[in-house]
Amino acid sequence: MKLAPIIIAGLAFSLAACGLDLTGKTPLEDSYTATVQEADAARQAGDLDAAVPLYGRALEANPEGLEAKLGLGQCYLALGAGGEAAAQFRDVLAKRSGDPAARRGLAAALITQGQPQLAEEQARKALDGDSRDFRALNVLGISLDMQGRHDEAQVRYREGLALAPDDVALRSNMGLSLAIVGKPQEAIAQLLPVATGPKADGRVRQNLAFAYVMAGDFENALQVSRRDLDEAHAQRQLSYFMQLKALPPEARSAEMRRTAYFFPQSSPGRGA
Repeated sequence: MKLAPIIIAGLAFSLAACGLDLTGKTPLEDSYTATVQEADAARQAGDLDAAVPLYGRALEANPEGLEAKLGLGQCYLALGAGGEAAAQFRDVLAKRSGDPAARRGLAAALITQGQPQLAEEQARKALDGDSRDFRALNVLGISLDMQGRHDEAQVRYREGLALAPDDVALRSNMGLSLAIVGKPQEAIAQLLPVATGPKADGRVRQNLAFAYVMAGDFENALQVSRRDLDEAHAQRQLSYFMQLKALPPEARSAEMRRTAYFFPQSSPGRGA
């Protein structure tokens, strides 16, 4: 059965006569640091159109600037440009192999490129450095879900939620994983508290809509979908979710893993 695409889903531093100053920074280093800070602020506000060229300007001032490469990698990741993101994260890891944000970012980029096994390796390396890294647990869970290893993924999400119970990405991904394997009530319990919160986005809400469909609650599914979609698209989404519900669990999992939008969310903060 060929199904319609799914909408969901879901790392710078002397006296004036010598051209020095008391800050210890050269003018070029000053420019790099300030520009990275401006770019970081834009990225964290979701303004990627401003952040990307700002990181580029920072790298013109310091082509080896790891902070700028990390931020640019995160922008590319958010834009779905997995190859470009991976290149930035690999540049950072080549000079700072223990950088957790770059390691997580590379794992996430590999997921977007359809390489979940390699992503799993990178996420596990991040956890070798810090077993309490809930963002790495999130990315590891995603990589396992993308391989159809949903029970293993849910173990990782639960470990992450024990460390960061309010993390929207972990809870959203956990809910989606539960819905895929046919545990809709558990999925709704995970998703409903965050889907109605200020940090939720359309992917979280569509994951909840999918969970409602899996529970047979089509009216609530439509109401949730209408928050982000017009009526025609909400109805199409409902129809697609109903087709998914009718599939055996393994076929449902395989179908959803074929969609680019399955890639769930990375956790907030610097790095994936």
